[in-house]
Amino acid sequence: MEKILVFVETKGEEVKKASLELLSEGMKLAETGRIAVEAVCLGPLAAPVAERLLSYAETLIAITDPLLETYAPEAYSQALAAYAKETEAKMILAGATPMGRDFLPRVAVLLGCGIASDVTAVKWLDEPPTFVRPMYGGKVLTEVSFSGSPFIVTTRPNSFGVLEPSSKKGRLVERQAGLGPDKVRTKVLKIEERAKEKVDLTEADIIVSGGRGLKAAENFKVLEELAEVIGATVGATRSVVDAKWRDQEDQVGKSGKTVSPKLYIATGISGAIHHIMGMDTSKVVLAVNRDQNAIIFNYADYGIVADLFEVIPAMTEEFRKRLGR
Repeated sequence: MEKILVFVETKGEEVKKASLELLSEGMKLAETGRIAVEAVCLGPLAAPVAERLLSYAETLIAITDPLLETYAPEAYSQALAAYAKETEAKMILAGATPMGRDFLPRVAVLLGCGIASDVTAVKWLDEPPTFVRPMYGGKVLTEVSFSGSPFIVTTRPNSFGVLEPSSKKGRLVERQAGLGPDKVRTKVLKIEERAKEKVDLTEADIIVSGGRGLKAAENFKVLEELAEVIGATVGATRSVVDAKWRDQEDQVGKSGKTVSPKLYIATGISGAIHHIMGMDTSKVVLAVNRDQNAIIFNYADYGIVADLFEVIPAMTEEFRKRLGR
């Protein structure tokens, strides 16, 4: 029976949505009876997280080690690669999150295998399976397959659905990575985090993004108000971040975050290609811009040619009425 490993990314008592999406795909594959799917966690695993994951996986592998207490790409890559070699896994699946993008290429090097990054769709029934990923700002969709194994695939968050947890519980297997200090040359000295209340851009179902058309940092308040009413996360273009109007963590684009929300509202955004490359797989795009020739309209499902400072407050008020907020 072929074995697939799903790397599960956790933080405290939370599981990344991208990981749950892949475990849901794994549940479907396991039903064929030809594939065994294992969820793999590295580092500390909170009891509530383990309980939740056991509803999505027949087997949950918890790999611990003093060097895995905090995330470090060198330690994570060695631990996952060693387990993949030991179990002769055919495939490793992981979300194309900042962490996944950081250490999975290292795993590919250690295993001497190929990797398909930022996949947005999979044809599991193909032999071998075919993985679809966008290129050139979404203008081209490529189909990638592998002639040998193992191989690694990272998927763009929000590309797949999350199934309801199963009533049947899987089994938990705890292991020690056995990493030696002589093999890991990097060390985490300090971690600084900001308190977050909003959903991360990569996992948000609705995103309201602003560009230079907002004119000033304080004007993002109109987007924040709309986002609060409709349960969205606020994003920004690179030019806005470069101007210090928003934090870098809010940037959508090639040099920022790649997102795939159900709804992407682009306000005051011209549509530069490096921004388009970060949101081109959004399910529905609404663009608001005074310039009817703005490039963003070429990528929008719906467009409003008007002043955003008139449109957005009106939308916010209407949503308040309809949603009772």
